Amino acid sequence: MKYIPRPHQYVGTQALLDNLRFMLVADPGMGKTAMVLMALSILLMVGSVYFPALVIAPKRVAEVVWDGERDRWDDFKHLRITKLLGSVQDRMNALRAPRADIYIVNYENIEWLTNQFTPETWPFKIIVADECSKLKGFRLNQGTKRAAALSKIARFTGRWWSLTGSPAPNGLQDLWGMAWFIDFGASLKRSYSAFLESYFVQNPYTRRITPLPGAEAAIHEAAKPWMLALRAEDWMDIQKPQEIPIEVNMPENALTQYKRMEKDFFLEIGDAEIEAGTAAVKSTKLLQMSSGSVYDDNDVAHAVHAAKIGALEDIMDQIAPEPLLVAYYWRFDVPRILRAFPKARVYSGKRDENDWNAGKIKMMLLHMQSPYGLNLHGPCHDVCFYSYRWDAEAWTQMLNRVGATRQAQLESKRIVRVWSIRSRGTIDADVIDSNFKKLTVEEALKRARARRNTK
Repeated sequence: MKYIPRPHQYVGTQALLDNLRFMLVADPGMGKTAMVLMALSILLMVGSVYFPALVIAPKRVAEVVWDGERDRWDDFKHLRITKLLGSVQDRMNALRAPRADIYIVNYENIEWLTNQFTPETWPFKIIVADECSKLKGFRLNQGTKRAAALSKIARFTGRWWSLTGSPAPNGLQDLWGMAWFIDFGASLKRSYSAFLESYFVQNPYTRRITPLPGAEAAIHEAAKPWMLALRAEDWMDIQKPQEIPIEVNMPENALTQYKRMEKDFFLEIGDAEIEAGTAAVKSTKLLQMSSGSVYDDNDVAHAVHAAKIGALEDIMDQIAPEPLLVAYYWRFDVPRILRAFPKARVYSGKRDENDWNAGKIKMMLLHMQSPYGLNLHGPCHDVCFYSYRWDAEAWTQMLNRVGATRQAQLESKRIVRVWSIRSRGTIDADVIDSNFKKLTVEEALKRARARRNTK
């Protein structure tokens, strides 16, 4: 498929090309990855001396997003990508392999990678820091080990592009650490302490940091030369929900079990006209397994994988400090999510609704078949579908809880973002097509079977 940039993507790509060191701020789902791939493709075509490029990203993003976006568009398929992931031996083998155009590493392995080179022999002259809020904790004399490791080689890169949806997830004070990698303190003071002293005041009792009068405008003005912010509301139709698919990789053994079960499923429903009710029932265990567990004949859940938890963490990072409404179907999803997010709340009544609307809850878990008419849209315009059934009505009702009509009641111009976490290579995507895109169960499963037979 040919890549045809949307108007804001032309703007974003041009900004990257025009600036050696830059921060691109764009709301989730606006295609930051494609903007960067286009920019890298152009630089490679004109013979840039800065290659190879290094993309640093959260683990799930490093595993599935960048090469997935490359493979999606014909225009980028010539870009050679190597992933520095997995065991130490796997990473070393990847480094020794023939040179790629783009290398991808997750933040957890960046300290290891920098230790393989001296600053003078550092080979990656283009760095793309995806979800650069991971660097907000950097300080000259302290802070996270990963950011400190990156700081040692930052001056030895020709281009540095930082990508984020929220440059100040917990307040403007977060911006300094990320900005340092752009201009080494030239715009926002040479040290974090000087930055705080110039723009903030700290309550001596609560230790809470708040901006001084006029500080926010001054910080934005200082950041103008190296930052571009693209907001969905300025470029997209606010009446339509914005679908943001989030893919995860199931572990190899779990995927093998799933494929065996899927083969039996398609044999059972047969090659004749698919009967929707029968297919929906027979696909239950496939949907359970793609979500993370499966029930046995005694209604006991057995864990298969936890891949979707990492996707939830990525979403929370991207939308911070906004809250997230998580729609689930299988009851085994709840304890797993609560272990990863102990402050999350499972909706159980009016008190939860009140606390949510008062801003006391950052993640609310809501069953797909919860009562209709709940007032949950006030603080929220992000809904995440975590697990699925063939139930278009329940899907639509869940969207309506925070949808465009509800936002209009608040006179809000926020776009409703619909995050759908799907296990790659499973029928998750087909159920989503049926529920969200109004395909019938029969149509969705025929597409799934055709894809499977092609593979």
